Amino acid sequence: MAPGARPVYLRAGDVLCAAGRGAAAAAEACLQQSTHPARIEFSSLGVPVQLPYFRIDGARGAPDADLLRLARDVIDAAQIDDARRRRMGLFLGTSSGGIAQHEHDYAEAVARDPDALAIFNPDQSRSATRLYSALGLQGPNFTLSTACSSAANALLYATWAVREGHVDDALVVGIEFENRVSQQGFHSLLLATRELSRPFDLRRDGIMLGEGAAVAVISRDPPRRGPVWRLRGGGTFCDTTHPTNPSAAQIAHTIRLALTDAGVAAEQIGAIKAHGTGTRANDLSEGLGLREVFGERVPPFTTIKPVLGHTLGACGLLETLAFAACLDRGRIPATRHFEQPDPEIGIAPLTAPAPWTGGPVLLNTFGFGGNNCALVLERDGC
Repeated sequence: MAPGARPVYLRAGDVLCAAGRGAAAAAEACLQQSTHPARIEFSSLGVPVQLPYFRIDGARGAPDADLLRLARDVIDAAQIDDARRRRMGLFLGTSSGGIAQHEHDYAEAVARDPDALAIFNPDQSRSATRLYSALGLQGPNFTLSTACSSAANALLYATWAVREGHVDDALVVGIEFENRVSQQGFHSLLLATRELSRPFDLRRDGIMLGEGAAVAVISRDPPRRGPVWRLRGGGTFCDTTHPTNPSAAQIAHTIRLALTDAGVAAEQIGAIKAHGTGTRANDLSEGLGLREVFGERVPPFTTIKPVLGHTLGACGLLETLAFAACLDRGRIPATRHFEQPDPEIGIAPLTAPAPWTGGPVLLNTFGFGGNNCALVLERDGC
């Protein structure tokens, strides 16, 4: 972090995911490995398909309404005065954008008229536009859609905006609600597992998707109570070597950018939340990238996607809040379903919860198209 730059704090945050409502519920699920995926069904080229999917439990209304309720609760929890609320910037990250809402609206339209047109005015910034208006915000308004790193990049750009004095506070949002476009897309790419999510395991065979929403307020001022987490910085980098197969060298480069921006040396990192999707290419590249940065002394690392699902554009923020809540309980969660090390990767994630002894933590998020992002967080007093 540059001399004179303002510190940036996680002021408040909340999540909605397969583990339920709240970062505490998500953390407990990660530590106890207590969630269970549902089964979704669809037809692909006339062939019936069943896949596991981490769905948010309970009857819900339209996705936009769920998101607005979550955002209002987080803003209230941040305890920021009305004048600063209005000046707050909005940084929203999403992979599927408004597709879930479009599918919801289309189903209602078809129920009224079987000849209804499919989608009117598709717009990736739809959710941000509605949130911005409903919350009465007047600060900057950004939608970032960089595949699976969308919410991580939203958090990073918001951090830079607060750190450099462009805004005092920022509302950061990551969303990924259930939609058939994403489900069928990953199935068609042969990247969706039909059984178990096994990141870094020799037998890994694909992603298990899930839905989720996460909202956080980050601020120049620390929270008034509870643990104090600082966003030290991060790095974002587009790997142009291949559209879908990540490069270990470019992942290492992204991590080094994050460490430099945060002013943290590699040997200071106390824990790593890996991206860990469970695909052969991603886990191999991430593992080799970690070894390139940390050598033979890679800090304890894990991935929580086998518990919460791969929430795509939301995962960068959702997993940040869940992982921080795990560490607040003094433990780093294990990687669910990991059993057989892959000798090509050469390192293995935690197979049982481990004590967290403090220090800055690294959070990796990588997406299609080479959209890499890494973040560094630190809890005051640890």
